[in-house]
Parts: sequence; C-alpha cells; structure tokens
Amino acid sequence: MNLIHFFTLGFFPEYIVMGIILGILIGIYTLFRVKYALNDSNLSKNKQIIISSIIAILSFLFCLNIWSMGAILIFYLFISSLIADLIRIIQKYLIKEKHLNFIPIIHKKGLLAIIIFTIIILGSVYGMNHIELTEYNLTTDKIDNKSYSILFISDVHYGTVQNTQLVKDSILKMNNLKPDIVLLGGDIVDERTTKDSMQEIFEELGKINSTYGTYYIFGNHDRQPYTSDYENGNRTFTDSDLNQSIEKNRIKILNDDKITINNDFVLVGRSDAEWEDSINRTDVNEILNESDLSKNIAVLDHQPVEYEENAQEGVDLQLSGHTHGGQVFPYGMIYDLSGRLNYGEYEIKDMKQIVSSGLTGWGWPMRNEAKCEYVLININ
Repeated sequence: MNLIHFFTLGFFPEYIVMGIILGILIGIYTLFRVKYALNDSNLSKNKQIIISSIIAILSFLFCLNIWSMGAILIFYLFISSLIADLIRIIQKYLIKEKHLNFIPIIHKKGLLAIIIFTIIILGSVYGMNHIELTEYNLTTDKIDNKSYSILFISDVHYGTVQNTQLVKDSILKMNNLKPDIVLLGGDIVDERTTKDSMQEIFEELGKINSTYGTYYIFGNHDRQPYTSDYENGNRTFTDSDLNQSIEKNRIKILNDDKITINNDFVLVGRSDAEWEDSINRTDVNEILNESDLSKNIAVLDHQPVEYEENAQEGVDLQLSGHTHGGQVFPYGMIYDLSGRLNYGEYEIKDMKQIVSSGLTGWGWPMRNEAKCEYVLININ
C-alpha cells in the first residue's frame, strides 16, 4: 500500500456525494473534538482553532474518495472516538465508579479513542490474514445414487493485499479436499497484479486435482479495466497473456457458454455483468437453449445478479462472489440495507444462491466483515 493507493485506490466519481456528506459529518465532529482535547493545553485560543480547523479540513478531504484507504482509516477513527464518548458518558452518569477515574483523562486527550482504533485495525488485519473453509450441503432429486463436491474459489486478487504464501498454503488444503469439480468465480487477479503473479496464481490453481476439471469465469477486475485508478496507468498483462496462462494450466474458460459434466450437470459460465444496472450480455435462456432441464443446472456468475431470472429458467444453483461480504464495515451493512445479496446462502424459488466473501479482498489490506474463505458445496 503506497501513498498513491492511500488516496486514490478505486475512485468512482458517482460516489462523490456520499464522500461529501461523510466528510462534512466527520469534519464538523473533528473540529469540536480536537478543540475539546486542546482546551487544557498552553496554546492560545487562536492556535487551538487553527489546529482544529486544519485537522477537520484534512478529515473532510480524506473522506471525498470513500473507497480510499485514507477514508476508511478516518472513518474508523471517527467510530472509535464515538465509542470512547459513549464509554465516557456511561462512566460519568451510570457507573460513577471511583476506580474508573482514569477514563475522563484518557478520553479527553483522545487516548481512549486511539486504543479502540488500534484494536479495530489489528482485528481487521488479522481478518485479512486468515482463510477458512466454508461448507454447504445441498440435496437434489436430479442426480441418482451419486454425490458431488464442488470447490468454489472467488476474489483472490492475487499479489495485492494478502500474503501470497497464505494463498498457496490454502490451495494445498483445497487439494486435500479432493473435489469433483473446481469453479473459479472471477477476480482471481486485478489491476495491481503483476504479469508474473498472474501466471503464478493460475499455475497454483491448476495444481488442484479434481475428477471433472476446473472451470473459470471473468470477474470485473481480471482483465484490468480500471488502470486509471492505479499509479502505473497501464495494464501489466494483455488479454492474450491472461487467456494463455489460464488455458496452459488446464483450466477451461466459460464466457456466456455452457458445458455438461458427467451427464449430470449443466454448468453455465457467465460473462461479467460489469455495473449491475447496465448489464449487456447474452440472456441465460439463450445459453440454456435445448439444454435438458432434468439435469442439475448450475450458473457461475461473478456478481450475484439475475438470480430471479435464473430461478425462473429452472436453474438449481447459482454461485457468485464479488461482494466480499462487505469486507470492511459498513459496506456489508449498506449492501444488506439496499436489499442486494451480500454473503451466504439464499433461496430464490427452487434455486439456491451462494455468495462467497472471497479468498482475499480488494484494495484495503483489512477485513472485519464476513471472512476470507474458500467454499465446498456437497450435493447429495
């Protein structure tokens, strides 16, 4: 994470209004909170106002790009200070315990907020550096006397915010699961992944042994469309480099295409939906044309979209990633409040939708919502 990423990572101008509102809120709070902390100092009133104003303005500016590392850190410092204020109020009006007389001192100087902030950040760094297995058990009457295990891996963003050795160690554990099918749900790499790292991750993923092969779809970052958000301003590999590396490692690309697996599964791999409200791709009913709907039909779609249409078409299972389960508070909460699918297992009519939080995360080297995971789906 360099200085440029701290300010510009993932800038999308359509979110500027949210950044302005957040910046004003935090800026006003910061102005009064810093002035309160300086009240007992030897500084003159004018100097206190100047220092408070400068810090408030900087806080406002950091918040303008809500996807930047600076905005997240300022927001968490704001939340930490509010929690510290609440602790102080409880101590003053409810507990009134003489043994807690140190709280007013460390609260006024901001030390209590800094302690809480440090705990939040350390916990978030821990969350990004631990990967867990998540299992789902599904039943179907479309497969006779057989069971299948599907390993689903999404949102690796390799070589960016997570220790690459941790990813490699997790892939070794995945191989021990001996899955029947391996599905790669997109965003395996992104704009900050080097060409060497891109080749390395597909070589590692290609080592996972499965009965019926490994299948891959593109996410919104794999082909590096957002290079303007990053310091080099250029792609580090071409589409041809990416495709060759994938196929070289015996991974099959599905891009608005389908394949029948062992005469039991029809697997549909979707092209990425880009922005959710501007989808321009082949309809799933066209892809499923002439497919045997008595077979188990699974759709692999990077973003959890068009699930109602898929359920209507007779799809049994849809697997998606993209959301990261929010990754850092409050993004997951915003997803949930907006009514969009964020993380976990959902039931839409007769279809199961599973949204993975991803193996890693994007942008920020932290995670405090959902978890880093790889998913095993057992179908019986």
